[in-house]
Amino acid sequence: MARPQQKQEEPERGRRAAPKSGMSPLIPLAAVIVILGGGVMAVVAGSGKKPAEAPKPGASNKPKPFDDLPPEQPPPKRAGSSSGRTFIADAPEGLEADANWQKAILIANEGAKLYDEAVAAKTSGNTALLNQKGAAARTKLNDAFDMTAMWEEELFTKYGDANPEVRRIVKTRTEWMDKVRWLHKSIAR
Repeated sequence: MARPQQKQEEPERGRRAAPKSGMSPLIPLAAVIVILGGGVMAVVAGSGKKPAEAPKPGASNKPKPFDDLPPEQPPPKRAGSSSGRTFIADAPEGLEADANWQKAILIANEGAKLYDEAVAAKTSGNTALLNQKGAAARTKLNDAFDMTAMWEEELFTKYGDANPEVRRIVKTRTEWMDKVRWLHKSIAR
């Protein structure tokens, strides 16, 4: 005997399921609206008085303690200064004639020649020559840079960068270091 198959009930699609809790979702929303409305009414009722006119900023009755002083003037600008204010001593002429600087220039010039040869070797693809000339150039340029490092710091501390000679010295040393950076990247260690 065949049993009759029971039909399983499938929920219909497109219909919402009935909420399981007995609380309507509108009750919390209504509570928030009532609370906000009460707050607004309390503010309106509390501000029934008109506020006193705010005093104007320029109409203060307080005494001003610095009224009797003359207005302050900025310091006069000096020629050759980028900021117009110089609080450091002027550098003496002939900074570039320093014996240590001149010796460093000679060493750096030898390094620059070796650097140019190393660049040419890299351009031609000669790695062995690049490594040989590059290592020698790096040593020379580093020596020149190290010889003048403290001196440059002293010049910068004493005279700042407003002096044209100090700027030229800093620029020259920066060019040396740029070449050393290229050599560090380009040659074998």
